[in-house]
Amino acid sequence: MISLWAFVTESDVEAFAAGLVLPPYLAHLRLRPFEFSAQAENCNGEEPLKLVYVGDGRLEEYLLHPADHVLPLIRFICPNLRDSRLHLPRDDAQWSWAQSGGDTTTQAPGPMRVFFAPAAQMLPCRRPKTPVQDAYVSVSRGHVFVGRAVVEAYVESWLDFLGADATEISFDFSTANSEIGFSTDKMGGQVFFGDDALANDLVRFAGLDTPLQEVGRLANVEILQSGDVLEDGIYLPLPPRDGSDASE
Repeated sequence: MISLWAFVTESDVEAFAAGLVLPPYLAHLRLRPFEFSAQAENCNGEEPLKLVYVGDGRLEEYLLHPADHVLPLIRFICPNLRDSRLHLPRDDAQWSWAQSGGDTTTQAPGPMRVFFAPAAQMLPCRRPKTPVQDAYVSVSRGHVFVGRAVVEAYVESWLDFLGADATEISFDFSTANSEIGFSTDKMGGQVFFGDDALANDLVRFAGLDTPLQEVGRLANVEILQSGDVLEDGIYLPLPPRDGSDASE
């Protein structure tokens, strides 16, 4: 499973609001500076954002509902993303913000997150642009190993497929539960390799699908869906089927 989000700052919301087609009763009013701290608590990821317009002794509120504004806001922050390749959450949190940035009241809130995911379940591009060297299948060690450089290339290929800019991307391999995290200046995400389909897709991307099939045929082993993420890469267990012995 791949979860993605666009980072949206308070100034981004103000810039986005400047391009809205507003109702006539707001035409001669100005937008009050936007602050996440002034928003309602985001309990379920479906709370609307409240814009406040003022002028001539008037104060009017205008609500941005996620059902109408999630995709336009993602487009605004990441204009090169390909809409047809994105999936938007419908029964889950659509966006999230914090009303403070930490334990002190003086710290500004961090950026809002607007959530989305790839529509495709597997990466259409099956191979990295450079030959894979840091990946192997070992029956004697009992695992399939995909090195960090290959995993990073896999994530970058996903972002390239979606149209995102991955030129300055940072990775975090210290997360738990078979996940890795990543971020750019405009977006971030998590890749969960406990997902059977995604783990097998990574194996295909690394060019290990054919060797794994051959090893499985000869040694009667299978790949499990949950792997261990370490700093040097991902280790996917390779136990014998039905408790049978396997040797390299």
